[in-house]
Amino acid sequence: MKFSVPTNPCPCGYFNDPSGKCTCTPQKIHNYLNKISGPLLDRFDIHIEVSAVKFDELRDKEQTEPSAEIKKRVDKARKIQSERYKGTSTSCNANINAEQFEK
Repeated sequence: MKFSVPTNPCPCGYFNDPSGKCTCTPQKIHNYLNKISGPLLDRFDIHIEVSAVKFDELRDKEQTEPSAEIKKRVDKARKIQSERYKGTSTSCNANINAEQFEK
């Protein structure tokens, strides 16, 4: 599976923006896409259109979990895995073999 790089299909950058700010003509958009499509876009199987995110939404003041709390959970999980695989050459779930997986 291949993923497309984010691009805006018009020179002004407002194509399909809900604000209606795009002033590009269909011909301008066509010409702009042709500059990229040959060497780049034709090599991607999936193209996803994503609307712009408003600046205020990016600066959301919602409190997130501090890194120190996340680290505590990660450390706890690593300790559990360390106990689980004690006496084996496996250090974490990502490295288990088929026999350990079945068990």
